[in-house]
Amino acid sequence: MSAAPGEVQRIGAGELRAFIQDAGELKKGTLLYDGGQLLNLARHENKLFCEARGSGASPYKVTLVYSDAPAPGFKGRCTCPARTFNTAFCKHAAALLVAWARAPESFAVSDAPPPGAPGGETARKSVKKGSANAPALMKSGVEQVSTLVRELGVAGVAAIGGDRIEQLEKLAEGLRENRLRRLSARTLDLAALLRGPAAGAHQAAGAHQAAGARHATGARRGALPAVAYANLMADLLLTARKLEKHLAGEPLDDRHVEELVGKTWKASDRKPAEGLTLVEYAFSTRTTSDDYVIRESRFLDLESGRHFSEKQILPAFMAKRTEPKRSFAGEVLAGARATTYPGYPPLRVDFTDLGDKRPLDAGALDAMLARALPDVGAALAALQEHRKDVFAPDLVPVAVRIDTLFARGARLSAVDDKGEALHLPDDAALEERLAGSLRDARLRALLGDVGIDAALPTLWPLAAVVEGPLGLELRAVFEQGAAARSGPLEGSAWNAAAREAGASPAAIALGEVREELAEALATGLTGLSARVTDPLAARLRDLRLEKQAALLQGLPQRPDPADRLDDFIKLYQVLEMALVRLAGATHIDSASTERVPTYESVTVARPDEALTPDEVARRRAAGEMSRYVAAVHHARYYASLPASELIDNIFPLWADGTATPTIARTFAPLGAEAVAAAEKALTVKAGRVAKLTAVRVLQAVVLHGGPARADAAAMLGRVAEHAKDAGLRALARDALDVIDATQATGPGGEAVRARRAARMERVQELAKALGAAPTKEERGEALKALAELGDLSALPALRRAFYADAARGVREEAAYALAQLGDVEMVETFVRMLASRGEDEREAKIAAYALGYLGDVRGLSELLSAYAAGYKPGIVADAIRAFGPVALAPLVDLIEARPEIAKRAAALDALKKMDEAAVAGCLLERVEARRGDADFPEKAQLYLKLADVHPHSKREVAAAVSAALAGVEGKEAQAAVKAAQRALGVVKRAR
Repeated sequence: MSAAPGEVQRIGAGELRAFIQDAGELKKGTLLYDGGQLLNLARHENKLFCEARGSGASPYKVTLVYSDAPAPGFKGRCTCPARTFNTAFCKHAAALLVAWARAPESFAVSDAPPPGAPGGETARKSVKKGSANAPALMKSGVEQVSTLVRELGVAGVAAIGGDRIEQLEKLAEGLRENRLRRLSARTLDLAALLRGPAAGAHQAAGAHQAAGARHATGARRGALPAVAYANLMADLLLTARKLEKHLAGEPLDDRHVEELVGKTWKASDRKPAEGLTLVEYAFSTRTTSDDYVIRESRFLDLESGRHFSEKQILPAFMAKRTEPKRSFAGEVLAGARATTYPGYPPLRVDFTDLGDKRPLDAGALDAMLARALPDVGAALAALQEHRKDVFAPDLVPVAVRIDTLFARGARLSAVDDKGEALHLPDDAALEERLAGSLRDARLRALLGDVGIDAALPTLWPLAAVVEGPLGLELRAVFEQGAAARSGPLEGSAWNAAAREAGASPAAIALGEVREELAEALATGLTGLSARVTDPLAARLRDLRLEKQAALLQGLPQRPDPADRLDDFIKLYQVLEMALVRLAGATHIDSASTERVPTYESVTVARPDEALTPDEVARRRAAGEMSRYVAAVHHARYYASLPASELIDNIFPLWADGTATPTIARTFAPLGAEAVAAAEKALTVKAGRVAKLTAVRVLQAVVLHGGPARADAAAMLGRVAEHAKDAGLRALARDALDVIDATQATGPGGEAVRARRAARMERVQELAKALGAAPTKEERGEALKALAELGDLSALPALRRAFYADAARGVREEAAYALAQLGDVEMVETFVRMLASRGEDEREAKIAAYALGYLGDVRGLSELLSAYAAGYKPGIVADAIRAFGPVALAPLVDLIEARPEIAKRAAALDALKKMDEAAVAGCLLERVEARRGDADFPEKAQLYLKLADVHPHSKREVAAAVSAALAGVEGKEAQAAVKAAQRALGVVKRAR
């Protein structure tokens, strides 16, 4: 319907998508309108107006301006935060257009724009008035927080009800509207922390529910976590006191402005930074709780050693249609220029000139090591200095040289060349990524964030500098950094973690004192009596903290509990700093450790016992053993076997990815025997891991030297050139590169490095697209190209896509690509996915395909378990068949234990697709081994049924059964003999 000049065109509900392209915003707007969130609908000339309820105390002012030239359209204006981004429609503007489409009669006709409406004549005056009131509003917000902390500090949390928690949430919204962003965030965290216990039975303080202390990162069901609560209360009080002084006239440091209240920093406010030489060591994309998308690059400056960050921060609706910030992975930004925002490390930059971009090379990586902190002690000193500022973020970025990782229980420690250790978080996902990054490489440095976790100085690594066969490499470890941290541990869990990590008795004692103080604060300072404080003061004196003990003992003497709060919080904060110093670095005695063969940068406490692979697998499955201790046991077991047994049992030994390094070392001096064994593994229809082990054996023979060297090199060349398997070709090429780089000098070595650099450049290009392309289709194309490239340096990027890509289809293709390239580090992950088939069938299906593609015997047991349960019999049978002869004996074992499985067509089909001679040999061995057993006649009929899949094996097994049962009486025996005779053609089958 056309509009008269100067009026707004009428539209129907079906036309909304013609004006609002973003379906997400239209949906949000519809929900707002349906929820009755729009007030005072009006129209004036070619404009529509309303007020929309929002998170603040005052409603947002919304305007839609209609224009029919060059084509009919609406432009939205709103006083909500989205106005900053000049978008056509925020959700409030979308809601206003929904109202116009559905109920135009509800709009009052106005003689003038409403006061304060965006674009109206009185807008400027209204904004000016609001600005004048800003200090008063901030002061009011600070006073409310101070009152809140005082009341909670005096009375405790036991009496808090759900209505009070809702008040806290509304207070947090108001604080944010008034630019008190730190107070807003902490108040919201406090509300989230209290909501769990309050939803129960108003449980008394001192019990436990995990959520972030200063950052509300997660939750575990239970009662209130006292330490998390005390940390939040301390932060709120100290921030409020700082802001009180600021509002009274004390200026804020620019860093505190950014952290406490925030500010839109103009270019003139920022400091110039020139002559930077930056290397990106991490790139992440994350969405905040308030629906903002943050894309971030983290850099190390090779000139100064400082850490920088470039961020793109957009509301989610706008991120969808904005070109994403690019990653600079694999590049050096030499001579870059930028302006830096006030704040804490990593300093945020806005580039004015990216400088001369060049590929990341060995020289740049050497410079990274030179700029890294020399040891763990220097990293701890940086943390202590950072934590002196109570308003600093929880984490400080570091690059620190590390010699090894020490695996103790479920937790790793980063150990320098002096034996001093910095703890890594107890995080299974991180351990998984570190294992992938450190396999077959030597750790040289870790880059990431240092902070406190369970009172332990902890490093959350983002990247590692490692030294592989071809030199230094920068490998990503974890994209999300601190955002992935869990909440602090409490009580017995904290004690167990601290003791397991090697914390000193003094640190544990002080941690317990702090925890009891946190319990006292949660209970309320009204109950803080000498009976509570005297024992704690005595423990502080035992730790030689006399001043702190005296301060604590003086608190109950103050009659007004509110007068105790400030000094209580001060004491609590001082003890945190003392705890950081006491916890310090843990010393690791290298004499009691043993290096892990597969991961030469990882050590474990030397095991006292020797375990078989089956027992190791059982303990791993039960969660009783880390992958690193398991690798030591595997290496010991395989090293104990004579070479003749390794040669005679290529299957299944060579199909175990954990055995590959040990087998390669064992076979290296065997020369011709080793080459013959490798040729057998390469030519038999077997799983991929057995063939990958063969390539490593050939590489070891060449590097060892001797008469067989030429034959091994020639075989490697044929595999690299002609193998149909992309993963096998990639590994063979990699082996030849290592050989050339190790043995070639002069121009030959340079040629290898140049060839490698060219491939790496292409890998980096595709890895960037895989990590940052905005659409799943583009990321899928990049992933496909990486897989087809067949270069092992693509594995880190493929792992990142598997773990973190937003699109399930991309994650699925990444799993197949990892299996295609023979990434044995993924076996345990795939096994867990298949074991969880009852929870996620699609993930389990992916895992079954991938395990079959890899052919690592560690995955066979779970595949057989799924097979026995009848899960996806066709898919699982194909996966088992892909293992080749490795799977034959376990499959027959399963069918013997569960004879009904032989009735499934898929079971027989799996055997039918296996090598005929191998099937016959396996069944003949069983006939010979079982003859004379009481149940042999029944087993014999089963063997005959299984042998029926191949003509040759059928006749051989039938002849063996006939001979074994000759003269044996009994119904079952006679039935087995007749079945054997029918197979031999002696007796025809009954019609």
